[in-house]
Amino acid sequence: MLSIASSHFSARISGRLLAPALLTVALIAAFMALEGPTLVTADDGQCHVTDLGAIGPENDELTTDGRWTTEDCDSAFRHGSDAHSYRFQVEEAGRVRIDLRSSEADSYLYLLSDAGERIADDDDGAAGVDARIERDLSAGAYRIEATTVGGRGRGPANYSLAVGYVEGCETIDLGVLTAEADLTATGVWTLETCGSRIVETHPAYNYSFTMPASGRVRIDLTSENGDPVLSLASPTAGVIGANDDGGGARNSRIEEYLPAGIYLIEATTYLQRDLQPLVADFELTIHLVDEVAAQERFLLKVEETHAPDVVIAGEPFAANFRVSNVGGGGLPEGSYVIMYAVGPRAFQSLPRINASEDLFQPGVSYHSSPGMASQTSTALPFIRPIQIALPRPGPSWVFVAAIAFQEVEDENAPDIEIGFHGIWRNLRVVTGPTFGPATVSVDGADHTVEAAADEKGVVTTTVTSAADSEAEVEALAEAKATYTAAVAATVLNGIFERPGLEGLTASDEPAAIEVANASSSTLLRLFAEEYERLIAKSGLDGPLSRGEAVNPVAVEDFVLMVGDKAARQYASLAASWSALEERVAGGEALSFEEAFALQTEVAYAERILAPVATAATVVRAARVAEGGWQNGVVAAMARQLAFEGACGADTSFDALVRANEGIERFRALDAELRAALPIFGYGVGAALCGANLVDNDNARFLARLGIENAELSALNAPDVPEAEPVELPPPPPYELRLIARLAEDGRIEHGVELPAGGQILPVQRFLPADAPAGVWYATSDVEVDGVSIGTIRARRHADGRIELGFRDSHGAAIAPDVRFLPAELPPGVWLRSGAIEVPRPEVAEEASSE
Repeated sequence: MLSIASSHFSARISGRLLAPALLTVALIAAFMALEGPTLVTADDGQCHVTDLGAIGPENDELTTDGRWTTEDCDSAFRHGSDAHSYRFQVEEAGRVRIDLRSSEADSYLYLLSDAGERIADDDDGAAGVDARIERDLSAGAYRIEATTVGGRGRGPANYSLAVGYVEGCETIDLGVLTAEADLTATGVWTLETCGSRIVETHPAYNYSFTMPASGRVRIDLTSENGDPVLSLASPTAGVIGANDDGGGARNSRIEEYLPAGIYLIEATTYLQRDLQPLVADFELTIHLVDEVAAQERFLLKVEETHAPDVVIAGEPFAANFRVSNVGGGGLPEGSYVIMYAVGPRAFQSLPRINASEDLFQPGVSYHSSPGMASQTSTALPFIRPIQIALPRPGPSWVFVAAIAFQEVEDENAPDIEIGFHGIWRNLRVVTGPTFGPATVSVDGADHTVEAAADEKGVVTTTVTSAADSEAEVEALAEAKATYTAAVAATVLNGIFERPGLEGLTASDEPAAIEVANASSSTLLRLFAEEYERLIAKSGLDGPLSRGEAVNPVAVEDFVLMVGDKAARQYASLAASWSALEERVAGGEALSFEEAFALQTEVAYAERILAPVATAATVVRAARVAEGGWQNGVVAAMARQLAFEGACGADTSFDALVRANEGIERFRALDAELRAALPIFGYGVGAALCGANLVDNDNARFLARLGIENAELSALNAPDVPEAEPVELPPPPPYELRLIARLAEDGRIEHGVELPAGGQILPVQRFLPADAPAGVWYATSDVEVDGVSIGTIRARRHADGRIELGFRDSHGAAIAPDVRFLPAELPPGVWLRSGAIEVPRPEVAEEASSE
């Protein structure tokens, strides 16, 4: 069960990556004595101050009611608002809450010193739009201004004011932590819970525990409905750490090595009071980690990552990595690992890697590409670069990580996170390729091309004539020069490191291949032609013609034969690319024709050759692996190829037939090959998928260069088949039922009923009560849309039954399957024949064509 839906997975990641710097800084003040605030003095004027009294051991709350009348004293802080001022005394220092509630106005609250110096203010800190201030106050006198947000224009309003100590703010001692027993606590966050000393609008509880000896401690704060946030501090060391989502899902976890001593915990929620459920349960667990035992567990680690320093906005780039298990144990049964990359407004992951005896064993390391390899790492087909695109230009980042989950039986519950590690990389996003200055050749003339990005990542391309830098360059020549320079920089440069060519190996026997352009129609036609030649050569259609079942081993041999042909064609292409690399490196200018041919050949290699070569690789892996096709690694390789063919494009045999009608004779054989060996279909599907989508990529390549030239775009335009005359099908017949009922005078009334329930009654529609048996009677014309479609017929039988029929406008008789009315008819009740189809009359067809 893959319960890692993209929505909650992305939310989990974003929370995890938020640095808790603000919480960390603020926590320093949480366990220190209250220091004086930054003070702003209010201009009190002549406003009356009402003395509320004192809160202390004998009176822990002060309350009063009031009314803003629109004629009260002006607020010292809010222009045009009524205000009432109060004074109160704190006899013993403590956590004090001030609530200003009103059902008629939007309250606003200010707390001041007795001298009128402003300490704090609040708008909606309580429920709804009520105001609340909660602070640790030392003994002394304080003042309150109770005012409104809307001002006098909102009219008069009643309010209530309450000042009192907050219960439950004391630190709860959980005791001494030992290896024999965890320390635990449970609680409920509500609107009335003591506010956090870090962010007071977050409800919080404070705990302490004692470490009798040094050790590694794991603290978990979990909640089914809330979004827990943990903070850890020491009276001597200050703030130690804070965490939001480190415990999986929205739960929090802090794991630290702590010296012996007393430690303080704040258990709060990330969401503010009114943005979370009104009631949220939580559980706090403090556990002394057995480090020796922990080292025998699975431990995921991303050892190294790599991404380009500069990437193009909206263009996928490869995020490479090396991931390992540095723990002493393997993946637990029923668990899995997901590799992912995340950036601003971007997220991509590889398919999940299920636990098995062959994967992520202790000490194993895997690399996504040869450049990430270490002396001990190995390659797996499904451990590959993560392709991700960042949409916005400018300074940016990408985070590559591995996350492990343990499956749970409840399909509605998220799987449990059991391992996580990742590495950040900073990079720069630009609007297009940057290169040059580079010299290219267009129509025999050299041009200098340079594409440079400004500090915001916006790329500007300049093209000048190498012979005369002041000469004006024609639009087509400028487009071709830009295209050629971009191909040199983004295709030829590092061509053999392109992810799309991975898995392709060159044969010792090259086979030449000519590719006219990189359009979908050209790639599909070439693939269909190769398919026809190879399938005919294989002889696989022989058994099928004899009615024999297809042998999967024979299909494996065919896939290997196709892979061998791909390797020979790739050998020819790779040789020409190497020669071109060498010439350009020697100072020769790349021509437009060479650039066009290069991009065309790369498209063919990546989209056609690579998928079928991968299918052959999977077949070879299955033949040598223990368990064959059931082997976990082989199955994962097959799933990945199947995924590449599931792109939404047409990857059926019909797509091949459209490209080459000559292969129609292999339709039945193709179906049997796909059924006998699914990997055959996966390879074909991935190739067809790549070919079908190439036109969009060709257009995007020009668009990111800022090229809008119809002549250049037409070079890779797919073939548009000639429109053949289409003979419109005849209009569908009318579907209807014949209806009849017994009238009060004994006659039988007739009509027709349409599928939607509408009835059509001819003008003459009654069968006489004394009609003789065996004689057909006909109604007048039944008209639909003003045109006659025929007449209803009826006759009596000697046994008293009535037989119904219809004669269409062409004169043909139509007899419904159900066409007899019983001899004893219920008066006034419509009875129905079976459904019939009545051809449309010729006049109706002519009218519709006009």
